[in-house]
Amino acid sequence: MKIIEKSSEGVLIDEKKTEFDPVRFFLKLLKYWPYFLFSLLIALGAAYLYNKSIPATYQVSSMFYVKKIESGSGILDLTGLSSGGGLSVQSDRLANEAIFLSSKPIAEKALEILDLRVEQYMPGIFSDVELYDNSPLNLEVDWEHPQLTNGKILVSWLDNESYNIHFSDTEYFVYSAYSSNLQEIDLSTYSVKEFKFGEWLELPFIKIKVTLNTSQPSGETLVKLRSKSELISYYTGENLIIAPIDATSSVLGLTLNASNPKKGSDYLNTLMEVYLDEELSLENRIAQNTVDFIDSQITGVSDTLSFFESRLQQFRSSNRTYNIGEESNSVYREITELEKQLSEENFKKQYFRSLQNYLVRESFDQIIMPSGMGIDDPIMNSLIENLIFLQNEKSRLLTMQTEASPRVIELSRKINDVTGSLSEIVRNMINNTTLQINDLEARIGRINQQFSKLPSTEQNLLKIQREFTLNETIYNFLLQRRAEAAIALASNTNSNKIVEYSEPNFIPIKLRMYIIYILAICFGIVFPMVIVGIVTSVDKRIKDLTEIEQDLFVPLLGKINNNDSGKDLAVFSEPHSAIAESYRSLKTNISFVVPNDQQLILAVSSTISGEGKTFTAINLASIYSLNEKKTILVSCDMFKRDLSNEFRLNNELGLSNYLCKQVKELDEIIQKSQFPFLDIISQGSIPPNPSELMAIPRFSTLLDNLKENYDVIILDVPPVGLISQSFEILKLVDIILYLIRFNYSEKSFLSDLNNIKLQKGLPNIYAVLNDVPNRKLKYGGYQYYSKPKTKKSFFKFPFLRKRAAL
Repeated sequence: MKIIEKSSEGVLIDEKKTEFDPVRFFLKLLKYWPYFLFSLLIALGAAYLYNKSIPATYQVSSMFYVKKIESGSGILDLTGLSSGGGLSVQSDRLANEAIFLSSKPIAEKALEILDLRVEQYMPGIFSDVELYDNSPLNLEVDWEHPQLTNGKILVSWLDNESYNIHFSDTEYFVYSAYSSNLQEIDLSTYSVKEFKFGEWLELPFIKIKVTLNTSQPSGETLVKLRSKSELISYYTGENLIIAPIDATSSVLGLTLNASNPKKGSDYLNTLMEVYLDEELSLENRIAQNTVDFIDSQITGVSDTLSFFESRLQQFRSSNRTYNIGEESNSVYREITELEKQLSEENFKKQYFRSLQNYLVRESFDQIIMPSGMGIDDPIMNSLIENLIFLQNEKSRLLTMQTEASPRVIELSRKINDVTGSLSEIVRNMINNTTLQINDLEARIGRINQQFSKLPSTEQNLLKIQREFTLNETIYNFLLQRRAEAAIALASNTNSNKIVEYSEPNFIPIKLRMYIIYILAICFGIVFPMVIVGIVTSVDKRIKDLTEIEQDLFVPLLGKINNNDSGKDLAVFSEPHSAIAESYRSLKTNISFVVPNDQQLILAVSSTISGEGKTFTAINLASIYSLNEKKTILVSCDMFKRDLSNEFRLNNELGLSNYLCKQVKELDEIIQKSQFPFLDIISQGSIPPNPSELMAIPRFSTLLDNLKENYDVIILDVPPVGLISQSFEILKLVDIILYLIRFNYSEKSFLSDLNNIKLQKGLPNIYAVLNDVPNRKLKYGGYQYYSKPKTKKSFFKFPFLRKRAAL
C-alpha cells in the first residue's frame, strides 16, 4: 500500500504504512518448501529415535474410598467447628487424604516393604527394558556401606561360577547412609574384573553379593542401585497423581506412571495397605492409651487388695470373729456405699487432672476418651473427638508442609479453639467432682461417729473389711473398664477402604509419544520459518515479484529472463531463446509508450553498478537492429570498461574524446559493428572529469546530430545512484529504462525509483526487472520457449546459477 505525501522537498511516497498480508506471507514461505520438507524429515527422524531411546511408560491405577464425615449428633457446637458432612468440608478432607497418600513417610514405608532399591534391566538396541519379577540375578546390598547409584552397572557371565562387572555409564554417584550428599565418582578408567557368585563383592564404592537365578550358561544384565531419597522422590513426584474420581463422590483415584506395569501395581497396592495400617494404628492408639492407664491403676489396687485380704483373714483367725452384729452391719453397708462413691469420684478427678495436664502440655496423642473411663459427658466426648481428629490431620500435614502453610495455620487455630473450650469444661468438671468428694467425705465423717460407739473388736474388723471391700470394688470397676477398652481396641476397623486394587496394564502410554511427534512437527515448521524470517529480514535484496508490483509506483515495462547462455550478445547468439523473446516483449511494450514510426532516444540506467543496464542496452539495441531499425548504441558510462570488447571494436576514440573536443567530427567516433543496422559509440579513453563532460551542451548537440541519421538512439547511462550528473542526460531522452536486478538490487531501490519519478520531474521513466529466474516467468504452467533439459539438484542455490551480463 503506497501513500503519497507532499513535503518541503517535493512529493514523497511512504512505503512503511503497509498491512500484513497472510496470503502473501504464506506464498513467500511456500517458495522454500524443500527446506521445510527437509526440516520436517529431520525433526520427525529425531523424534522417532528419541521415542525409541526412552523406555516405554505404563499407567496403572486403583481406587481408594475415603469415609464421609458424619452429620452432627445434635450436640451444641461450642467451637465454631462444623462437624457436618458438607461438600466443602468433604472436599477438604479428600484433598488432605490425597496429600497424605502421596506423602514421603507413607511412600518410604511402602518402599521398605517392596524393597525396590535394586533395579535390573535387559540391554536393548534403543532402550533398556526393566526386569521386575523375572530378574536373572539376585542382589544383596549392604546399605551400611557406600554404594554406587544413579548409573547402570553391566554384569556379564560366561558360566555359573563367576561374573564380570563393567561401568558403562558416564556418570555415577556414591551414596552413603550416613550422609545426605551424593559424591560424583569417575569410573572411566576402571578395568573389568572377575568375581565369584555368592561371595561379597566389596570395593570402596560398592558392596554387593550376586547370586544367579537362571540356568542360562551365559548372559548379561544391567543393574542400577537407587538411593532412598531418589526412590522416594520418584514415587511421590509427578509420576503419581491422586485426585477425586468425580466432584460428588468420596473416592480417590490413584494413577502411577511406571516403567514396569507389575512393579507399579505392586507399589499402589502396598501404598494403600500401608496407609490403612497407619490409619488403624492412629485409631488404636486412643484405645491403647485407655488400656495402659487402667493397667497402671489396677497394679496398685491389686497389691492393696491382696494386702487387706491377708490382713482380714489373719484378724478373723486370731480373734475368731466372723460375723458382724446387726448395728455394725448397718453402719458397714452405709459407709461402704459412700466410700465406693468416693473412690469413683477420686478416680474421675484423677482422670480430669491428667486430661488437664495433657491439654497444658499439648500431649494430644496421650489423651484418653472419657467414655472409656465411664464418664458419659456428650459435650466433652465430642470435643475430644474433634481435637484428636484435628491433631491427626495436622500431624500428617506437617510431614509434607511447614507450620507457616495456610492449611496448618488453619488447623492450629481450630485446635486452639477446641483446647480452650475443652479446658474450660475440664475445670468445671474438676470443681464439680471436688464438691462431690467433699460432700461424701463429710457424710463418711458423720457415720464414723456412730462407728466409734461400736465395740473395739467390731471396729477393727469393720475397718479391715471396709478397706478390703473398697479395694475389691475399685478393682472390679477397673477390670470392667479395661475389658471394655480391650474390646474397643480389638473391634477398631478402618473407616477408609480400598475400593479397587491395581492391576498391571501392559499397554504403554502413547500420549507422550504423540506429543513428541507433535512437538517435532511444530519444530520442523517453526525452525525453518524462523530461519527464513531472519534471512529475509536481513537480506534486503528483491526476491518477490509480487512485492515489486505492489511497492513500485513506476510502471514495470518488462521482465528480462536469466541469461542461461552466459553470452553478452544473447539476442544475436540465440535469437530463439527465452531471453531473446523477453527483449522482444520489452521492445513491444516500449512501442506502446513511443510509437514505432517515431524516432526514439532511449536511456538505460540503474541505481548502482551491476544491475545489468549495459547488458540490457546491448541486447535491446540488438532487437531494434534485427527489426531493421537503424540503431546506434552510445556508451555514456565512462567510469568503467567499455562495451567495445563485446563487439570487438577499437576504444581508442570514443564519446569522451568527442566531448573533450579531441575529435571534431562525429563520424570519427562512430564504429560499425559486425551486425547490420547497428553502430556503436564507445566511451573512449577515461577522462579525469567524466561527470562534468556529460553535463556540457556539446552532448546535446551530439544527440541532435545522431537524430539525423538513426531511428533509435540507445544511451548506456551511468548509475544515477552514484553519478548525479546522469540526470542531465536523462532529461534529453524520450524514455528512460531503469534497471532493477532480481536477487541483487535492494528493496530500498524501489523507493529511490519512486522518488526519482516524482521529485526529479521525469515522468517518462519506466522500470525493467532484470535477471528473473526462468521458473518465475511462466504462463499457464509453461515457459515462453522450451530449452534443453539439464540435470538439476534438488536444492537450487541462487549463487550456483548463471547471471545476466553486467
